Amino acid sequence: MYHLCRIVLIAAVAAVGMVVPLTPSRGTELDSKISGMAKQIAAFLESQKQTEVAISEITGPPSPATSSGPGIQTRLIHELDKLGIKINQKAALIIEGKYLALDEDDNQNKLEELVVRLILFVSNKSGRRLKEVIEDLTFKNGGNEEIAKLLNMQVDLSKVPKATTQDRNIEMKKQLENPPLHLDDCKIKTIKESYYAVEVLVRYEGEQDFKVATPKDVKGQAFVELKKGDVYKLRLHNDSKWEAAVSVSIDGVDAFQFFEPEKGRPTSFLVQPTRTRDVEGWPRSTEKLNEFLVGSYSDSAAAKVLKNNTKLGTVTVCFHPCWTGKDPPEDYRGARATNENGTGFGKEIQKKSNVVPRTFGPLVASISIRYNK
Repeated sequence: MYHLCRIVLIAAVAAVGMVVPLTPSRGTELDSKISGMAKQIAAFLESQKQTEVAISEITGPPSPATSSGPGIQTRLIHELDKLGIKINQKAALIIEGKYLALDEDDNQNKLEELVVRLILFVSNKSGRRLKEVIEDLTFKNGGNEEIAKLLNMQVDLSKVPKATTQDRNIEMKKQLENPPLHLDDCKIKTIKESYYAVEVLVRYEGEQDFKVATPKDVKGQAFVELKKGDVYKLRLHNDSKWEAAVSVSIDGVDAFQFFEPEKGRPTSFLVQPTRTRDVEGWPRSTEKLNEFLVGSYSDSAAAKVLKNNTKLGTVTVCFHPCWTGKDPPEDYRGARATNENGTGFGKEIQKKSNVVPRTFGPLVASISIRYNK
């Protein structure tokens, strides 16, 4: 047994403090996989005497409906840039791709674990595929949270705090088929007794004040109606006795994607025990943020990474208990490691915050909200 003591950066309001790492943080499992894929693609492009490449959509599975392609694209573009490969949409070769949850392996054996396969293709302009690169994202090295975000999952793991990462992954696969969803008035939760919830507050176009939106259960998924011109914020609820580290991704793009400086960039928001915290927009630094604005996709934050034609908007919020120092609380001692609208940039808000260190416990809840059909 070993303690889950992954140290990461967490952003919090000034009254609480923000988060710096106790030890240098490592990249995620998805970052590692995409880095390896980028190296293979760069080597192929070099063999073709190409230093530029176009990039097309990276699409998800038909069920559950997802919109994580732009998040994969931004990671890929970053890794290719480090290797000297530039993105030019008029280039002779094109990268396209897809990601999907595997039901069986390459030998057609039924899989017990939840595995997400990422496939990238390099094609020419006639559509002929010249190179294929495949990587599988598993439960190892923090992959469970990445899987939850990629598939925009509703997951509750609060009843298995000391399970192995593999056992947690198997439980996630079961819940993928029957996602846990409980709507408590305007609060979106996984199960009724969960300590964690999310509310969406909307300032509808032409209005001055924010109003709490009433979510709907649409085929087992939480849906909130948002239209072009609306501004929204997320109210995070932590009714547990521990601090919570909460990551937020929107249309596959991490909320801190545009935070500067990049070095020491936070990854999560800190919510105090038995408290709420409003996430009002894209943090740009410790001094300012931009509101979450629903607009045409060409104006969205995901489009600033790369344009994408998905018609689905998703917000995925992952909750971890967290604590100061490396010694976990008793409850987690021995836990195993771990329409064409999009969300764009609203007006800039001056809001000071700072950074503080925390140790993460295991993923206990993932809540996904669809905001566009």
